[in-house]
Amino acid sequence: MTAMPLQVEPDLLATLEPLGRPGRRWIALLLAVCAAALIAWVYQLRFGLEVTAMRNYVSWGVYMTNFVFFIGISHAGTLISAILRVTDAGWRRPITRMAEAITVFALLVGASMVMIDMGRPDRLFNVIIHGRMQSPILWDLVSVTTYLTGSFLYLYVAMIPDMPILAKAARARGRSPRLVRLYEILSLGYRESPEHRRRLGRALGAMAVIIIPVAISVHTVVSWVFGMTLRPGWHSTIFGPYFVIGAIFSGTAAIITAMALFRRGYHLEAYLLPDHFRKLAKLLLALSLLYGYFTLSEYLTTWYGGMETDRRLLELLAGQTGFGASFWLWALFGLGVPIALLLFPGRRSLTSIVTASVLINIGMWWKRYLIVVPTLETPFISPGAADITPSYFPSLVEITITAGAFAAFLLLFTLFSRIFPILSIWETEEDALEAHATAAPTAPVPESRILPASLAVIVAIGLGALLPLASARAQTSKPAVTVGLKRTMEDKQEMLVATVMADGKPVTGATVLFSVQRSFGTLMLGEDQTLDDGTAAVAFPAGMPSGVKGDPMFRAVVRAPDAVAGTEVTMTFPGAMAVRPWTAEAPAALWSSRPPLAIVATIVTLLLIVWSTYGFVVAQLVELSHLTRKG
Repeated sequence: MTAMPLQVEPDLLATLEPLGRPGRRWIALLLAVCAAALIAWVYQLRFGLEVTAMRNYVSWGVYMTNFVFFIGISHAGTLISAILRVTDAGWRRPITRMAEAITVFALLVGASMVMIDMGRPDRLFNVIIHGRMQSPILWDLVSVTTYLTGSFLYLYVAMIPDMPILAKAARARGRSPRLVRLYEILSLGYRESPEHRRRLGRALGAMAVIIIPVAISVHTVVSWVFGMTLRPGWHSTIFGPYFVIGAIFSGTAAIITAMALFRRGYHLEAYLLPDHFRKLAKLLLALSLLYGYFTLSEYLTTWYGGMETDRRLLELLAGQTGFGASFWLWALFGLGVPIALLLFPGRRSLTSIVTASVLINIGMWWKRYLIVVPTLETPFISPGAADITPSYFPSLVEITITAGAFAAFLLLFTLFSRIFPILSIWETEEDALEAHATAAPTAPVPESRILPASLAVIVAIGLGALLPLASARAQTSKPAVTVGLKRTMEDKQEMLVATVMADGKPVTGATVLFSVQRSFGTLMLGEDQTLDDGTAAVAFPAGMPSGVKGDPMFRAVVRAPDAVAGTEVTMTFPGAMAVRPWTAEAPAALWSSRPPLAIVATIVTLLLIVWSTYGFVVAQLVELSHLTRKG
């Protein structure tokens, strides 16, 4: 049962009390791991990527695995907060801030993996200064930056109503004046007034709507970094939705794991209820089945094609190799066991739900590793011809930096929960108020209304059944109509002549529409009415360009009267102007030096829409601050 509304504020403010000895040890451990990772990174900067296990064949390793994994779990905020906020699912309120924080911190850590993988961070500026619109790497940079900006803004806007409460509580408890000042600055002078609520609601609603397509586009672009590379196992049209479903899958598992940890660590059992876990478990089960379907579709299609490079990849990935054993272990423990734990509602306990989420988190990191490394060890030209066997196992430097990435994520999350309540105070209070409000009973429909409604339905069904009969009676038998089409010379002019016959007799006064099929549509040539001999004619377009052979396809359609309307004929006649095929120096593909203007304009327009929405949200916050000053 949810706590009483008057208990929400003190209960959640109690989570900000000074840490005990276990909490300080936890932060010290995370700081030690982060320090070791920083030393390893400095060592890598000093001696270059040679200290890693990445070489010419396997140029990506655990760094890119970490990047894809953290970008994936960042979808937790979008799924739990934005989608459920847009659909007005009230049960989301106690867990929205946790989900939004996961998004921000996962993006920060994931984006840093790209710089670490580059070896030289200064080269990131080359992507910005010398970036090409045709490069998926630039798309990735733009999309992740846009998503990170929007996620920060979304998290902050949803926290504003809590800031005055935190400032008042910190002042009353004698906390640091700097912390009090921080709360006051972030509050923007917010007060519980209709005008402030309206401004905040508009900003929050706009962000909730726009962040959903931004999040989907981000992981789609991440998949394109792989899918638009001509490598076996990567060059697949399914990679976009496959990565998006995988991201939502791992993000949902991440939020369940975080809920369990904070529920136990901060004693939030009265707010993070078993019902919250069960609702997310249903979603997690659906996503696990969907991800299993995408996985089967991806590998079954590759296996059925039987291409030599794909065959070598599948033998490495799922055969009697080290990767093969780990792949089947992932299929069993990262997908099969979680599905079994979540499948039966009667056995779906809190322990089984959390166990399934932990297995999914571990399994999805390993699945990303299996996407990256085996493909790089399987180039199109077999390295065996040069007596080379590509192999990769992360070095100690890579393992240390990877551990530091996870430690940094947990550290950011922990520090955030020490400064701000991990549960939104104002939304949790709304949830508690709604839970204790008396629901109005649904008025039963009087029997006197049920009977007429039932009769109306029966009458409507009866009329629907009679309509086909009435239509059938109205139909009359049509004559056998034929249309002929030919090309003739009349009065020294080439003509296109159609002859309309009904039951073997010419039809007089019928309207015939003439057209010719072009590359991008149909070109109308005109219309004419048939004479006594049933013929109608238009001028033949002899000078019209049409393909390499100059033989366009002509069409004649009878439009009136109704007895013969709809009859048509198509024929091909030579005599048009032949056009030699034109070959561009560079194809008008997005990756070439001549990208299609329409696609570039579409991408720019979408980015303008997103950033304009961000500007609208900032404008609402500025106006909120101005209202406070005027008041």
